Amino acid sequence: MEIKIRAIKPKTEKSKLPSKVDKEYPKTLPAVFISQDALQRIRQYASSDTSYELGGVLVGRIARASRRWFVEIRDFIAASKGVSRRASFEFTNEAQAHIHDELTTRFPDQKVVGWFHTHPGYGVFLSSADQFIDEHYFNDKHHIAIVLDPTKPDVDTGVFVWTPEKQRLRVPFYIL
Repeated sequence: MEIKIRAIKPKTEKSKLPSKVDKEYPKTLPAVFISQDALQRIRQYASSDTSYELGGVLVGRIARASRRWFVEIRDFIAASKGVSRRASFEFTNEAQAHIHDELTTRFPDQKVVGWFHTHPGYGVFLSSADQFIDEHYFNDKHHIAIVLDPTKPDVDTGVFVWTPEKQRLRVPFYIL
């Protein structure tokens, strides 16, 4: 008798969608959900200094439901040891170490699902420097990028996802 053992592939968490998604929203793109509390705190942090760009990472989970996968942003970790300039933000080695420590101590059951940064007075878009950070550090298909302009009413907030063609696309997001 011959016994065959199949490799076990890690599976994405299966879950219910946290909220409804517009029917027109493409199933090839991740739906992005963010808790109201996390969004409010990210916007408050973004508004804390409008003379420099601020940034950090987004913390949450990735799951599948209803033949689509989604990202749920539950919190963030500010890159307080990053380098903030008037028109750029940089994740330093010290910032990355701090983020890792915060993730393992405060959010052991969560993962980094993307990053965020501000464009105070410049609007919501991904600059060439942002695209470099995306392509080299946040290039998994589930990684989200959020850009905020805290000088705009209600802190203009844009969410960007990766398309199957590896391009960033601004998409609507859903508040929980």
